Amino acid sequence: MVSQESRMNRRGHRELVVFGRRAVREALAQAPDDLEVLEVKVAKSTPGAFRSELEAACRGRGLMLRSVPAGEVHALSESPRHDQGVAARVALARVIDVEAYLERRKGSAARDPIRLFALDGVTNAQNVGMVVRSVVACGLDGVLWPRAGMPWVQGLIVKASASAVYRCNIVRCETLIEGLDALRGAGFELVGLAHPAERSLFDYDPAHRSIFIAGSETKGLSQEVRSRCDATLEIPLPGPVESLNVAVAASLACVHAAGLFAAK
Repeated sequence: MVSQESRMNRRGHRELVVFGRRAVREALAQAPDDLEVLEVKVAKSTPGAFRSELEAACRGRGLMLRSVPAGEVHALSESPRHDQGVAARVALARVIDVEAYLERRKGSAARDPIRLFALDGVTNAQNVGMVVRSVVACGLDGVLWPRAGMPWVQGLIVKASASAVYRCNIVRCETLIEGLDALRGAGFELVGLAHPAERSLFDYDPAHRSIFIAGSETKGLSQEVRSRCDATLEIPLPGPVESLNVAVAASLACVHAAGLFAAK
């Protein structure tokens, strides 16, 4: 899990505290280019077999495992009932501000197609995590991630993404509108998933630079976002259900954006 206290004050920050045996184990297994592990603390009362596993994983990253009283682990995790006697301070390595991201994509990198994803008003952390998992699995370039209006990286997102959030390029902006305007100014086509919409998702040929945007299941795309979209697309459903869960819809959009099922 990830520490929750003062989460609002840490929106957009790279540094997190993960806790629990599985979560810390998974963090230590990430590539250094994806996640920095700054320190690991384990309670002295932790069983020897797990402690030995942690020590080996820490040595592999050039870290020294700190064996401390349980209270010190609890103070770091802020969740004494759930930390299982182990916590780690980590830093996301793939967070970049939208302006720096656009600068990085200039020059030779501009020749490559770029596909991003964004969420408008989606506040359920589990849905956010599942969308991130699809973005990474399909090889999209990353997620436009505002500090406001969307939960920042936390325990449910890490879990729902199956730790894929560590490998996701997080293009950070203050608000979604500011981020979308910056991307549009840099030549990105803004594509909204909506119902009703102008055409089917599967009839759309993604622009060289494009960002797909999904809204919440109850409200859909906000008017501010929809008015900025260059195209709106819907997923045709022959059954008696009007729409899909946002994470499922996003998965289909990611697969289409990546061209994984393109006709040969």
